[in-house]
Amino acid sequence: MTATAPLTLDFVLEAARKLPIDDQYSLYNHLEDELHGVNSDTSTVHAKAWEMELDRRVAEVESGVAELIPAEQVLSELRGLLRKQS
Repeated sequence: MTATAPLTLDFVLEAARKLPIDDQYSLYNHLEDELHGVNSDTSTVHAKAWEMELDRRVAEVESGVAELIPAEQVLSELRGLLRKQS
């Protein structure tokens, strides 16, 4: 008969630290989904939708269709808008 370690938070954390980093991220994502009430089917659909959206945006940038605005310009415009609201 083999003894099993008690299932405690410390035990689980120690075991999780031994996982490869990709598995640690996967565990994190699963726990986060559970805490927020997202089931794996919904999560998969959302992940696929985001992947498609990212692919679309990258294609627009690579093809030159997307108008890229430097971050400095965007931040400057936002600061101006915030000053007007104050």
